[in-house]
Amino acid sequence: MNIIFAINRNYISQLLCTIVSILENNGGNIDFYILHSDLSEDDETSFYVLNKKYSNFKLHFISVDNANIKALPVTIDYISQVTYYRYIAADLIPAEKALYLDADIVVNGSLENLYKTDIENYCCAGVRDLYIEKIGYKDKIEFSGTDLYVNAGVLLLNLKKLREIKASESLIKNTQEFGRAIEYQDQDIINITFKNKIKEIDSIYNFAAENIAAEPEKISKAVIIHYTGVRKPWLQKCKNKLAKIWNKYNKILKKISNKKIKIGLIIDEFFGGAGTAYGGYGFLARNYICKYIPDKNIQIDVLLGRGRKLFAQKYKVDNVNLYRLPKYKILSRLWLKKQNYDKYLSIELVDDYVLRMEPDKKKKLILWIQDPRPWGDWREIETVNLFREYCYYNQRIYDCVNKLYNKDGVKFLSQGYFLNDKAKDLYRLHNNVDIQYLPNPVDIDFSFDVQSYAKNNSIIYLGRIESVKRGWLFCEIAKRMPEYTFYVLGQSFREKEKNDAIMSKYKNIPNLIFAGHVDGEEKNNYIKNAKILVNTSIHEALPISFLEALAFGTLLVSNRNPENLTSKFGIWVGDVLGDGFEHIDKYVNAIKELMENENKRKQLSIEARKYVEEIHNVTNFKRNLYEVLVKEK
Repeated sequence: MNIIFAINRNYISQLLCTIVSILENNGGNIDFYILHSDLSEDDETSFYVLNKKYSNFKLHFISVDNANIKALPVTIDYISQVTYYRYIAADLIPAEKALYLDADIVVNGSLENLYKTDIENYCCAGVRDLYIEKIGYKDKIEFSGTDLYVNAGVLLLNLKKLREIKASESLIKNTQEFGRAIEYQDQDIINITFKNKIKEIDSIYNFAAENIAAEPEKISKAVIIHYTGVRKPWLQKCKNKLAKIWNKYNKILKKISNKKIKIGLIIDEFFGGAGTAYGGYGFLARNYICKYIPDKNIQIDVLLGRGRKLFAQKYKVDNVNLYRLPKYKILSRLWLKKQNYDKYLSIELVDDYVLRMEPDKKKKLILWIQDPRPWGDWREIETVNLFREYCYYNQRIYDCVNKLYNKDGVKFLSQGYFLNDKAKDLYRLHNNVDIQYLPNPVDIDFSFDVQSYAKNNSIIYLGRIESVKRGWLFCEIAKRMPEYTFYVLGQSFREKEKNDAIMSKYKNIPNLIFAGHVDGEEKNNYIKNAKILVNTSIHEALPISFLEALAFGTLLVSNRNPENLTSKFGIWVGDVLGDGFEHIDKYVNAIKELMENENKRKQLSIEARKYVEEIHNVTNFKRNLYEVLVKEK
């Protein structure tokens, strides 16, 4: 079933009530098309509240920008120009039939019989307007007493026929011609234009105040109740006898709105919060998911896995609740039962304790694929000899995901298309598994002008200091290139003593500066001033540092080429395995090529910035993840 509305942002709450009334009384799949010109991203997001209870519908927001529509006159003070959008509905919606409804309506029964009405030989179907009949208005537009004049608040539209006869052109032309000579603007024009081509339907499908008085026997049978004129039930002193029905559905809407969806975010770090590590997953959790997603509809708690205390440990970081679960399994199960999370979200699941302890095994896991590492990846990582990376390959976790997947218990997201095959391998997924693309976001400084900003001759390393990152290669590069300043932005966390011991011999290189962990504006200043970010990791997925660099037009030099970003916006030096010392020249030559060709560097910088703005902006991230969290059952 296709249902069309036309509203401005002042009617959002009323339309939500209308949609609730439809969904309460109608099964099957329903597509709602909302025509508008002023709804913001946040306005559209407010409709996701419906997904807390209903799953049999889709929302399609269509922004209308039509010069001919804008020029049409408005003659009724409480009606806006939006009312004309129904003129062009057939041109905007690729369907053969649709039901148009005003937003001052509630549906108190099934629409199935109405929607099945045969209108093949008609432009539309509607209900006779008793108010127009009562005031004797039809004479003014040269309609006879027996001519059908319908109320345009409920119209079953033959979209296919309307396109064939180019109805939108006729409707607009007639409105321009009649101008202010008519009183009921678009309703008059629809009746005039489609005269003798409108099929009359039972008044129970557009039951207004006049029908209450004229047809009291139909009150209990009314399916579509229309609060016409100024008799609106959401206003004070509404005397409409059927206002209580609108109030009934509005109470349901309020109940839905007041219930938050409770998300358990399973992660083992929160970018320093509660004493956790400063890793990429924690950075995403703290600076993006927990910063932008929680609102009146969604609550997110961070679950840091199993704790060492008898009872759950609670921390408050950035106004977000973090928990370590009780030490003993029975207490963890009882705690999770009490918390009663609606669903779980994880950034590359690294610990399955929460899922194993969850009493309700039907709860969904939304798994955001970030860095799946099947055995082939670990074999590459283990070619490093200077300081071996700890291998955290855990078949139990991967089997847990596979088990959930086979029970339809996992919704997969992925930050990069190139990671999908690795995830299929790691979790033993079918080739046709649905994996939704959700690129990592970046906070973009829109005051930064990539074309005019004067960068320094500086080069940065951004990331933790640990074996897999091979920070020693960056230091060796700095030794070879004394004409440039190199900054190491990061610190050791895991196995700190061993990592620091390796890096200590590079502390006296004059053009190499160890800035330690930097964040916020300090980090941004390093990135925006640098011309190149060098990544020497033996293994990477698609690090946030790449995106942060590209957002400031800082180019990439790396032996990793995730999603082909390095080769697009810098130089990919090719695969470099082992400790990497014998390949220092590859990095040096790449840096020279970019630093010595200013025109090329600037052009790539502009393209890099444009790419991040289009693909990795926070607005898209918020909308897409929010929608998944609300909708996924």
